[in-house]
Formats: sequence, structure tokens, C-alpha cells
Amino acid sequence: MTETGPLTFKPVALEDCDRIYPLTSAYGEGSCQHSPVSMYSVAEKYGDAVCIRDGVLYTLRSRLCGGGIRVYLAPLGPGDPGEAFGLLLADAAAHGAKAKFVTLTGKAAAALERSFPGCFTVEEDRDLAEYMYRADVMASFSGGALRKRRAEVHTFWNQFGNRADIAELTPEDFPAVLAFEQKWLRMNLETHDRETLERDARMISDQIRHYDALRLSGIVLRIDGDIAGFCYGTKLSDAFYDVIVEKADRRVPHSYKVLRQESVRRCAAGCAYINMEEDVGVPGLRALKMAYQPDYLLRKFIAMER
Repeated sequence: MTETGPLTFKPVALEDCDRIYPLTSAYGEGSCQHSPVSMYSVAEKYGDAVCIRDGVLYTLRSRLCGGGIRVYLAPLGPGDPGEAFGLLLADAAAHGAKAKFVTLTGKAAAALERSFPGCFTVEEDRDLAEYMYRADVMASFSGGALRKRRAEVHTFWNQFGNRADIAELTPEDFPAVLAFEQKWLRMNLETHDRETLERDARMISDQIRHYDALRLSGIVLRIDGDIAGFCYGTKLSDAFYDVIVEKADRRVPHSYKVLRQESVRRCAAGCAYINMEEDVGVPGLRALKMAYQPDYLLRKFIAMER
């Protein structure tokens, strides 16, 4: 039976993740924004709230709303996308606001313009483009363009040899991982934005606390028995793996490269692509992500109702 009436949005809770995943997995195009882990974990920053109606996922970014604007992600699900977008336009109108859609993929932006021609100003947001890499390439750093990365990983193992150990991240590791995260935070506060780092630290603590419920998988790097880095992520679908967090001690040469390679090998089995997320406009981060030779960028758009 088709539901009627206004959409009712509910803040994403942990128990919602299993209901959200089938829709984000099937229709999310491998975007890290289209993930129950993201929707749950960004509550402090974006306040994502969802409504599932007739098999379609509607997402409101409640903390971005205001000033006569109501902010949404693209609806995800089967059927006519124009009808789904129309329900969100009606929701915005019911709140006396105009609709704004953020982090739209090219496919979603085209569907919106096709369904409501001339009604939106659509602009690409390069800062939110997501970096997609072939999993087989990242697992081996194959090809001439990544020759330097292969050499750096080789240098790491030559230097540390049997002193270094990489293992699956398990609950027994959580206290030490969180202690390492706090150490990493103190070491980086002077060179990074404090508010962002502290918010990320709270997110990591919450994700670790709900590690299994969020379907996370990861690895931990130890040298002489002490943690020197950790990494974890989640499968966005059978084809895409999202690397959510990478933290390593920069005093350990090439530790990030080793984490990057080993996490793909151990956590992304069967996936075709690795999503390394956005660079959010940070020049150094953009240069680093480009240096790993992405297979493609998942372009993102913002659409504002005229």
C-alpha cells in the first residue's frame, strides 16, 4: 500500500543501520555519504534524520537547515526519482522553505533537473568529490605511477621486519586504539583545526564502541608490541569499500602507506573499488589523494531551488 501524508523524519539511531543499508547499498553509487555509518556518525555535524517510505530512503540534514532553506540528500530507492524528489519539495514547502540538495551524484543531479527543469540552480562542488581507486591496484600498488609507493612499503618492511605486526582490529585492541587516538590527537592539535580533530575523536570513540553493529572492519599496526597506527572502514556494497579512519604515528616512516595497502588486502575482499572519501578542499590532502592515481572521481553537485 502506498503511504500518504507528510514525511516524518527521525534522527538516525544505531538500530536504524540495518534498515538503511539495503537501500544505500543498492542505490548509493558507492558514495561514502550514502552509508548508514556516515548517517549515524555525522549526527553532531549534520544531524541526519531519515524516513523510509514505500521502499525509498529520504534523508534530511537537520543541522544545515535554516534561513528558509531545508537541506536533503538525494532520495534512494526504486521507482520514479521525480516522484521521490517531489515529496521532498513538498516537505520543504510545508515548512515554508526552499529545498536544497547536497552531495548529489551526477546521476541524481540529472534526474532532478529532468524532473523539475528550470527549478534549480545546480553547481558542482569539487571539494566533495569522492576518490575511487581500483582495489586490486591499491592492494599491490601496481603500475608505474605507484612505483614510489611500492618502494616505500618495501623500505618500511626492510627497516622494521619482524618488529612490525599487522593484525585484524578486534575488541581486545579497542582500549589501546583509543589511547593511541588520544596520543595522536595531542601530537596534531598545533597543526590542525582543534574543533575538527576533537569532533573526529568523539566520532572514533563512538564508532569503536559500536564497532560490530556498524559493520566495521579494520587493522592495527604494532611495532615492538606498541600500537603505531590503526585503520578501519566499512563495505558500502559488495563492490565498494569505504576507508573511514586512518591514523598512524608519522615518526614511523611510511606507516600510512602500509596501513593503506594492508587494509585493502585484509578488509575489502571481493570489492572492486576503494572509496577514500573527499578532500574537503584541503590542498595537501587533495595532492595526496591524487598522487595515488584514482580510477575516477565520483563528482558531487549542490542543487538549490530557485
